[in-house]
Amino acid sequence: MTTGAVHPGSNAERKLGLLLNIAKTLGGEIHLDSMLPTMIAEVSKAMGAERTSLFLYDENRDQLFTKVAEGVQTMEIRVANGVGIVGMTAQNRAPINIPDAYQDPRFNRDSDKRLGFVTRSILTAPILSQENRLLGVVEVLNKQDGAGFTAEDETFLAAIGTHLALALERAETVKAYVEAEKMRQALHLAHDIQLGLLPKKFPAFPNRPEVDLFATLTPALDVGGDLYDFFLLDEHRVCFVIGDVSDKGVPAALFMAMVRTAFKISAMANSGSVASTFERVNEFLCENNDSQMFVTVFGGILDVRTGLIEYSDGGHEPPFLLRQSGHIEMLEKKGGIALGFLPEYTFPTGYIQLNAGDTILLYTDGVNEAFDLQNQMFRTSGIEKSLARYQQGALAVKIVQDLADSVKVFVGSAPQSDDITILALRYCAAPALTQS
Repeated sequence: MTTGAVHPGSNAERKLGLLLNIAKTLGGEIHLDSMLPTMIAEVSKAMGAERTSLFLYDENRDQLFTKVAEGVQTMEIRVANGVGIVGMTAQNRAPINIPDAYQDPRFNRDSDKRLGFVTRSILTAPILSQENRLLGVVEVLNKQDGAGFTAEDETFLAAIGTHLALALERAETVKAYVEAEKMRQALHLAHDIQLGLLPKKFPAFPNRPEVDLFATLTPALDVGGDLYDFFLLDEHRVCFVIGDVSDKGVPAALFMAMVRTAFKISAMANSGSVASTFERVNEFLCENNDSQMFVTVFGGILDVRTGLIEYSDGGHEPPFLLRQSGHIEMLEKKGGIALGFLPEYTFPTGYIQLNAGDTILLYTDGVNEAFDLQNQMFRTSGIEKSLARYQQGALAVKIVQDLADSVKVFVGSAPQSDDITILALRYCAAPALTQS
């Protein structure tokens, strides 16, 4: 007879059957929260123990904590790595077998008093991954036959620990996948929020031949909070704005939506200077900004009768002016700080005179700070180079699309790191009065 063979009905055969049952049971669960009660029930049954506790390892805090324990009301208990019986098991990566808990100085009797339980014997084992990474500790209490746990029990609990480790690693993988999927869905939601609120119908003002306006926003994978908007204040004035929220993701998209709404409501309710609108929105953001975000903004009001733009700046990128003659200049702004940063701030007012055929180009830093694979930046010089190809009479949509294409060619296959938003407003001059 071969040494080590398993006899039918033997203790070894029983344990192999128990291990197989544990593997099958754990194989049917993939989510940690539903898996843990199953784990401890199977361990108690296999080990012939009164109770089982499972401690998971929190690597960031270097602590072990219970997610579930038999016979105990759901509560989280944390122990430091190296402290107590469980902590020492984790630190030494070795089992601890205590036949008489009350005779061992490492045992804390307070837990029995608190739970109304009498601990007699204790056996613990570390739960280690295949790469020897600590995942947790399993603890069984009170052998049901009244005796202490044996060396054979230690070996068996270690074998069970191997199955627990596989189940925990699989649960980690599933959790990581679910979290990644949640993030993907959150980014799609942010895209929808961002793009769904922005005007997308062009021509922007089909009944106003004095104005040719086009805007576009290309979200990055890691969504930011770019915004643009434009609307008529009255028969003769067009208000426009572009902005960039300091954060990314869904919070930035929601903050962007709040900024856009606040700006439009404020501008329409009190259609005075754009600087006063900035100040009202700034106060609103400072008072309602628990997330501590801020937004850089450039906004203006164009009088279509004269071509005069009154503008204000909230720490945004400097616009370019593209004259009908082909001359390109970067606007020397009056200065200003981001909105939501400093309450009771007075924003300066500036003026730009557009003549027939002149265009003002606004953009966010996703344009000038776009990077290629060599980590070179597009810069404002790249914008100026793109605008240098301007043809007299080019529509706003052509100017915007040419710049967007120039950025795309420049970055090549490099990932887009930020939203790219561009707005061009071309003044076509007031129509001549009809002679009677």
